[in-house]
Amino acid sequence: MIFRLPAVLILLLLLTAGVFAQASDSNGDATAKSDDRPAQALFEDANGYLGRRYQEFNKQKLPYDPGLEAKTKKEQQELAVRNAGILRVRTPLSSEDLYYLGRLYHLAADADNALATMKLLLKDNPDGQQAQAARNVVVLYSIRKDLVAEAVAAVAEYSKHQPQNSDDRYRMEFLIADAYLRAKDFPSVAKHANEMLVASKSFAETNKSETFKRDDMLVKSGLLLSDAYLKSNQQEKAIAMIADLRRLSLSLPSANLYKRMTNRLLVIQPGLEPLKIFEDLAALPATAPPEIVATQWIEQPPVKLADLRGKIVLLDFWAPWCGPCRVSLPKFSNWHDTYKGKGLVVLGLTKYYGHADQRPVNRDEELVYLREFRKRNRLPYGFAVSDTSVNDLKYGVNSIPTSFLLDRKGMVRFISIGADEEELAELEQMIKKLVDER
Repeated sequence: MIFRLPAVLILLLLLTAGVFAQASDSNGDATAKSDDRPAQALFEDANGYLGRRYQEFNKQKLPYDPGLEAKTKKEQQELAVRNAGILRVRTPLSSEDLYYLGRLYHLAADADNALATMKLLLKDNPDGQQAQAARNVVVLYSIRKDLVAEAVAAVAEYSKHQPQNSDDRYRMEFLIADAYLRAKDFPSVAKHANEMLVASKSFAETNKSETFKRDDMLVKSGLLLSDAYLKSNQQEKAIAMIADLRRLSLSLPSANLYKRMTNRLLVIQPGLEPLKIFEDLAALPATAPPEIVATQWIEQPPVKLADLRGKIVLLDFWAPWCGPCRVSLPKFSNWHDTYKGKGLVVLGLTKYYGHADQRPVNRDEELVYLREFRKRNRLPYGFAVSDTSVNDLKYGVNSIPTSFLLDRKGMVRFISIGADEEELAELEQMIKKLVDER
């Protein structure tokens, strides 16, 4: 294993906290006076330390050593302390100086000075990107110091200023909701978990490619909010909110979100009919799903979903090595033969995996294998083969088999995950419903 640089969090919230005691240096003042680098350069020097050191380790081909990693992180903190010392003695400190000084204290895990410095910055400079980033730090350390009211006030100020970032808003609201959860103040948990959900939906609208992060935000918000509602004796609100997220899962679309929210709804209402949500057509989304991306088509002319309007389309995410997928294939073949006259189109979606029957293969060999697999299993429908996981990402698929059923308008009307008898029976029920629907 080689050393790898962790992703740098632009707005400072993902750095882990530590305990730090500042050390004095008899030559500190002289060093500070002789170093006239700008505040940003001092910060970037410390912030980039891990990356520089890891590059050196990789050039030397050093094996991963947790002791060396811990030592290097400590060195980074010590550099942050030194650079903060250089900066803090300058007078007067500009807003730029205060901002990067606060970030240096944060990098050094000096909670008290980071919090105090960012508050000082905000006192006279409440607007702009740096002020909003400072509020992130204020929320983080206010929560750690059990100053929840100050964190709430900082988020309230964040909402009044620009620019705003849904990712940041989500994290700040999560910290506050979690603090109230520890205090068992469930109405307050619900309030801030709802803000998490609002931020998550905003993130989903503006970050189309970050599907798994989007789903993680939506799921965590939904689970936390439903728990808060239930513990506040608001079961109807919990059910309505989860049902709304299930509908959203069809619109995105996201199999992952649909599965998690369906499971949650069944826990709250064990006797609930899972298909009930699909009966209210007015409540269903009117957003067309993403187009399929394929580099090869097997026994199927290249086609776009838009070209299949007027048909019922069953998209099956599968792989030949997947046991449950193989279990479902006879069902798909039967449905194809039974309902093709009524407009059903079945399309298998897979990708190159680099192996076939537990032996490594190149792409040409894998295509031959897929064609033989189709023929051997007498599958009457074609496959679309991608050279990446792009389709899985677009549709929020993190397990197979997963199927999406599109109606004649081209909208996702049902998501099926797994190959157990009950799941396949529900999928067939929806196929029958849609082929008869006009």
